[in-house]
Amino acid sequence: MNGRRSWFWPLNGLFVLLPAVLIFVVVLVRTHPMWSWPYPVWVQTSAHWHQQFTFAGPIAGAMAALWAVRLNGADRIWSQFAAPRVGSGVVVRHLGLLTAWFVGAYVLALLPLTVTTAVKGGIGEPEPLVMASGVLAMAAVTALGYVVGTLVRSLAAVPILAVALYCLDAFAAYGTDTFGAIVPQLYVDPVLGLTESTSLVVFRLALFLTVAAASTTLAATVLRRRATGRYRSPLMQARDVAVYALAPVVLVSTAVVTTPDLFEIEASADERTCTTAQGLEFCVHENNAPRLDGMIEAFEPVLARYGTTPSQFDAIWDHTLLLHQPMSGLPVDGVVVTRLDPDGSVDTMSSGILMTLSGVGLCATPPPPQVEQLQANLYDYLDTGALTGLLSGLRPHQVHAWIDRHNDQLATCSLGEQDVPHT
Repeated sequence: MNGRRSWFWPLNGLFVLLPAVLIFVVVLVRTHPMWSWPYPVWVQTSAHWHQQFTFAGPIAGAMAALWAVRLNGADRIWSQFAAPRVGSGVVVRHLGLLTAWFVGAYVLALLPLTVTTAVKGGIGEPEPLVMASGVLAMAAVTALGYVVGTLVRSLAAVPILAVALYCLDAFAAYGTDTFGAIVPQLYVDPVLGLTESTSLVVFRLALFLTVAAASTTLAATVLRRRATGRYRSPLMQARDVAVYALAPVVLVSTAVVTTPDLFEIEASADERTCTTAQGLEFCVHENNAPRLDGMIEAFEPVLARYGTTPSQFDAIWDHTLLLHQPMSGLPVDGVVVTRLDPDGSVDTMSSGILMTLSGVGLCATPPPPQVEQLQANLYDYLDTGALTGLLSGLRPHQVHAWIDRHNDQLATCSLGEQDVPHT
């Protein structure tokens, strides 16, 4: 008879295998669209080692809590005074198993994205410390879930912890920089030309390591002192919780108060490649040089419908060259700013070129009703090529001629009702 016990004894292996599979599938599904991107960027791929915490983290934390609730009750044999591995021995075995499966599934699911980025010659360099912060975050949340289950010993803790961990995403989304250092996922992915700041990465590594160590040590202390009967009142356990929580709380408080910078603009961010087309200067970051022709082609239909060199701006640039300026949909010093996404698309809509050329919504004072309608019709024409409303009776060459005559007035919001074309 083989007396060898299962890895998962005394619980069923499904308590570990199902959440591990779920973590793997969730991360794989969420990163799968990125595998086909023709222009992957290493800073973004590296960031997804912590960005995918959003769903994977709550699963790992909640299931670690469930494991602890089921196994760390006062009636368990290893919770008794005579148990040879009471305290640290039990915790090391439990957390070693949970971390290996949960973090292992997380890492395994991220490997296809990392490999495809390498195979396609991803722009920039991989950032191992950023990747490590995501791995440490998963280990920390597993340890945190385990100690919560050990302390509470109630199944009610499992869904509550899962919801609480998922709500971290709200802190990331709405807290922006304020909570960026303490929440594993950031509110936005870094892009070409940006990198996560050194101070942020080092702090997050220290925080997640501290949370993992404090949670592991607290769980071992609680189990040992319960077994030896040293917890004569809830206050004694609360004291241990306060002692071990002190270091993480100090780090979290420091980060919230000081708010370290999340990103740094790389020194190479202003190195560009330019060309002139349709009377405008088109510029991209030097690492986006293969995409210059594609950017020109993306704007060509709108500029062709406009029919003349715009007065509103004299250049169209890749946003990477102007990272110090937030994209507002308006030209910056005569430059229309557009985003070149890693999936190969050129985000012409967020550049605001249609609003800039037509004047829709840009005038300080509302224009006369007919002018406002004309601007809306012009916007639709530039977007789709369809001549509607006040432009419906004109041919494209007539629209070009009208725009050419009123180019400066469109740029200065000085159109009057007498300028509206009549058919």
